[in-house]
Amino acid sequence: MLPEHHVIIVPGLGNGVHKHTWATEKWKNFGLIPHIFDAQWTINEPDLQPKLASAIDLVDELFSHENKISLVGNSAGSSFVLNVFNQRKDKIHKVIINCGRVRTGDWPWFTFRQATTSSSSFKESVLKSEKAILTLSWKDKKKILTLRPLFDEVVPYDTVPIDGAINEITPSIGHVLSIALNMTLFSGRIRKFLQE
Repeated sequence: MLPEHHVIIVPGLGNGVHKHTWATEKWKNFGLIPHIFDAQWTINEPDLQPKLASAIDLVDELFSHENKISLVGNSAGSSFVLNVFNQRKDKIHKVIINCGRVRTGDWPWFTFRQATTSSSSFKESVLKSEKAILTLSWKDKKKILTLRPLFDEVVPYDTVPIDGAINEITPSIGHVLSIALNMTLFSGRIRKFLQE
């Protein structure tokens, strides 16, 4: 059996599982097998741990020494994939943080408290990932690519990059539009990093 590269993609608060499935369908043409993981941020389990446990079970299920597993977090999914990575560093090939906060921080018009009002598990995820960043080694950080637009009205600029990781700015403006562009028209950058 030929080696496979599985990519677990975690959507943000709006979920949009079907949109993510559509956006990543062509990734299969490049040898990447997408798996959309619905964290169900605002329904079912209010606590983060059961959601993380399910994602980690998926990593363990897909893992073999021949295959690669990478993670892509969009918006709220960014802190989530960083937390998964922190618990399975030896099994994860690459991590993409796509327009998502991995630490606390506020815009004057949109605070962390406002951003997490609809989901206690999202709040828990950000607080947990903020601590996880402190445990990452130089080698761990080189597996991470963060993407943020020129301006994001939802996610504060300095809550996305990770010191020592590969941090890039995409030529776009706006939260939802930038996520969508990075997954479709600009997806070549993500695919290239995943396949390095």
